[in-house]
Amino acid sequence: MISQHAIAHNRCRGVFFLHGAGFASWVPHIPLVQEKLGLNHENLGLALLAAAIGVIAAMPFSARFSDRFGSNIVVKFSGLLFFPSLVAPLFMTTLPTLAATLFVMGFCAALMDIAMNANGVSLERIRGKSILSGLHGFWSLGGFCGAGFATLWFALPLSKTVHLPVSVIMLLATHWYLQRGLLSDRVHPATSGPDISQPASPPCKQPKTGTERPIFWLLLPFGICAFIGQFGEGVITDWVTVLMIRALDTPVSVAAAGFAFYSAAMAITRLSGDWLVMQLGRAPVLIASCGLATTGYLIIALSPHYLISWLGCFIAGTGLAVILPLLISSAAASTGKSGGTVVATIAAIGYTALMAGPPVIGAVGERYGLINAFLLVAGFLSLIIPVYLTSMRKRLKTVRNS
Repeated sequence: MISQHAIAHNRCRGVFFLHGAGFASWVPHIPLVQEKLGLNHENLGLALLAAAIGVIAAMPFSARFSDRFGSNIVVKFSGLLFFPSLVAPLFMTTLPTLAATLFVMGFCAALMDIAMNANGVSLERIRGKSILSGLHGFWSLGGFCGAGFATLWFALPLSKTVHLPVSVIMLLATHWYLQRGLLSDRVHPATSGPDISQPASPPCKQPKTGTERPIFWLLLPFGICAFIGQFGEGVITDWVTVLMIRALDTPVSVAAAGFAFYSAAMAITRLSGDWLVMQLGRAPVLIASCGLATTGYLIIALSPHYLISWLGCFIAGTGLAVILPLLISSAAASTGKSGGTVVATIAAIGYTALMAGPPVIGAVGERYGLINAFLLVAGFLSLIIPVYLTSMRKRLKTVRNS
């Protein structure tokens, strides 16, 4: 008989899948919105910046709500807002209205994102084993399916504008079913931990230093690496289709397939990420991920043909896949704080880059070209290694690989 926690784990996987599918369903429409409104790279980047501001604005609310009411409740209501917000940008006719709808999209996406990660942290603690990378694998699997469905839809003689409303209806119906089985992890007012049973093994304690360091400083190295990794994710998500269309003169369906390859690599690597961490250790996985992500970006930027760009997307997806779940899981295990607090603290530093990266690269691409912008991101991703060497080596060694 399947246990209640196993059911909650499967439902959490499904929620991650839906969030990824929703985001990937919106991505192929970015070049279409740009063309419809006649925006250059810089103006499109400014519109995407509004989504980044929405993400930042949602951080404190999602953490506080998740700890007070339970992350499962926040997932429920934020999902009911997030999926409809994906459709609104398609019908905007001016840059300000586009920016406003993207702000709402970013806000709702972050509310749901942080809450479902907090729910995953609670599940990881109660089950006593690493599961967060696998949950992110289902997010990427959802991204692959969402992008694949968009690719198929765009290849058929169907209205591109209808694609997203149809996708959102299916996502909303499935979300309403899945969220009812999530783990309830509301924090008691008198405690700092979630209302769940104790995990099989306690979180690793930090060394005593006389005075306890603020959690922000404890999590800062993890947040910096998360920022770098999420910067790379944000750029490739919003700009790789535009780069392939503009630099290689590929049709929209071919460019969307490139993002599908990226999402497939993310899914495959994340689904095996927990096993890789337990076999190889956190540090080797983090360093190898950094190298692959940098290599993938270089291939995308220097590719003379869309087939090689697809390869670059796959390699970049393999490298970027486990960076974020590895960092969140390590940070949660090393502090023992509530899931909402840990996830939101790292997210405030790292998730911001997921939305802030695209407008920055849009401005750089407008002045120096998108190819040079992608080369710049490749160099930025390589900075994870010196951050690890200078501030994270001992921290990762104190946390169990399981």
